[in-house]
Amino acid sequence: MLEGIFDFLDRRFLRTPENRLWMAQRLPPGLITRLQAGKFAATVRYAAQHSRFYREKFREHGIDPAQVRTHADLGDFFTTPEDLRERPVEDFLCAKPEFGFETTGTSMGINKRVYFSYQEMFDYGRDGAVGLYNLGLRPEDVVADGFDYSFWNAPFTAYYSIMAIGAFHVIGAFVEPQEFYDRIKVYKPNVIMGVPTHLVRVTEVAERCGTWPVKLVFLGGENLSERTRQYMEGVWRGAKVHLSYGQTEAFGMNGVECPEKGGYHLGALALTSEILHPDEEGYGELAYTTLNRTVMPLIRYRSADITRWASDGECHCGLRIMPRIGKIIGRSDELINCSMGNISPYWFEEMLRGVPEVTDDWQVFVRRGDRDDRIEFHLELVNGASPEEVKNLIFRNIESRFPDCWRYYQKRFFEFDFQFHAPRTISEGRKLKRLIDARRDAWNQ
Repeated sequence: MLEGIFDFLDRRFLRTPENRLWMAQRLPPGLITRLQAGKFAATVRYAAQHSRFYREKFREHGIDPAQVRTHADLGDFFTTPEDLRERPVEDFLCAKPEFGFETTGTSMGINKRVYFSYQEMFDYGRDGAVGLYNLGLRPEDVVADGFDYSFWNAPFTAYYSIMAIGAFHVIGAFVEPQEFYDRIKVYKPNVIMGVPTHLVRVTEVAERCGTWPVKLVFLGGENLSERTRQYMEGVWRGAKVHLSYGQTEAFGMNGVECPEKGGYHLGALALTSEILHPDEEGYGELAYTTLNRTVMPLIRYRSADITRWASDGECHCGLRIMPRIGKIIGRSDELINCSMGNISPYWFEEMLRGVPEVTDDWQVFVRRGDRDDRIEFHLELVNGASPEEVKNLIFRNIESRFPDCWRYYQKRFFEFDFQFHAPRTISEGRKLKRLIDARRDAWNQ
């Protein structure tokens, strides 16, 4: 009942991002919790009634949908990426789909398909518009986006969000960086959007050919190192570089970075989220339930993304009432247990932080050495950098930032190896897999 009244007020009186942000600043936390609980229970009942997958799974787990009120009532039931790959998508559908997307960057060889209605895409766009408005995007701005429109949801997330704000939108798409730069500069966009790997290349072109006033560079689809953020902000002088956090399964709108760069504010009225099995530092896998979907709702979907609830002080931005997670430090399928410890891409981002002689395209392989594991860095050198100097900088970072790891290295529990490459030769696709366990082939020989 309460959630129905709120949805009516939202659609009737809170149509603009400005009004919705104003309301978000004034919602009491208890009301958000109550709205989430009501929507969560309704979503479980709806999925059980209309989805073959959820009907079967609830029966197998002995779950009575009518009695479900919280995550705990679902016990150990989750929806997994494997479910979306292995089951026919029709088993998840609860209503007629009108738009479909596929996930990207999978190493499984099978992309997950996710379906939406136009109304759901419109609603997600309104949610995204609030986050962008909070970062300073306004109707009078000119936006150029460089997202890849093939099968992927991210450009449409941007499209509907920009439309909700009413800004001018130039679709440059995923064209070669020099061409993208040459063609958008005619419009002089003061907001540029795209994936980090592409816009870093565009920024390199701008560094050579000249810039114009840009206030916001908004990135999605990949993670970003702080070093690269600082580089882009240095080239586009006066611009702030911010990130979104999303997955195709949630139309790319799980959350938007706080203006204070203190993590991602989650869309608490479209998703309810939890951190599974947190470690002593609070890091665990993010799982979420979609709350406003009629076509293909997802219940307790395991994202495989590792994060924690933000704990770096109180947030003062316009979305401070919304729950906030910290940086995504890796994926559960990228966490590798080896002689170096339980490592993730985040470790190597920190090891390479403050090493300007290498590009942001890097990979690390874990291989079998003569006796123990070998950690093999693949790095791109710039400006005639010395490999030995780069290795020494990395070793100093490891010693200061990962003292236990350094101690194990000195005891020869594992080996380091370094392979150096020319710039722009490592990355071949949209998403670069950072950390690869190459020991499986050795074990199978």
